[in-house]
Amino acid sequence: MESKDIKPHKGYITAIFFLLIIMLFLVYTVWDSHRQIADLEDREARLVEERNTLREKIEEMVQDMEDVEPGIPDIERPARSLLSPFEINRLRRQGLDDPVNDITEDLLKRNDLIPHEGILGGTMAFYTPGNIHILSPKWVFAYFEDGHIRGEILLEYTVDEQGNISWKVIDSHID
Repeated sequence: MESKDIKPHKGYITAIFFLLIIMLFLVYTVWDSHRQIADLEDREARLVEERNTLREKIEEMVQDMEDVEPGIPDIERPARSLLSPFEINRLRRQGLDDPVNDITEDLLKRNDLIPHEGILGGTMAFYTPGNIHILSPKWVFAYFEDGHIRGEILLEYTVDEQGNISWKVIDSHID
């Protein structure tokens, strides 16, 4: 009689054992999910902190740029010049009233100097005075674009006694 009573208990014990294993698996799965959620929350907090740090750096850079030339959009920014006062006076004696402005304005009209074709219907041109850099009484470095691609050009210029400006392309390339 004793052997008959053990067999049904053996089935219950086996079932309880498997239920216990399933419960342990479920407890581990829930614990692991909570751990992964905590890791993701920590990572999100680090990323938010990093994003805020980057935003602050961007704001500082923008402020630094505005401190140089506050409130002037790039399109209105004047040409940059490395000409000394002596060189500016010499160019005035050659017939230019305002050498930096005269050279810049002349170049802005000379899109024919750009040896590259525009793409997608764009027209290569010198669009902004702020992208023209007068390096010396002989050299100008400028950026040009067509709205899709941009490039750089190094030009040589001369001014005759009547104040006429002549240009010669030294080198250029597309970015």
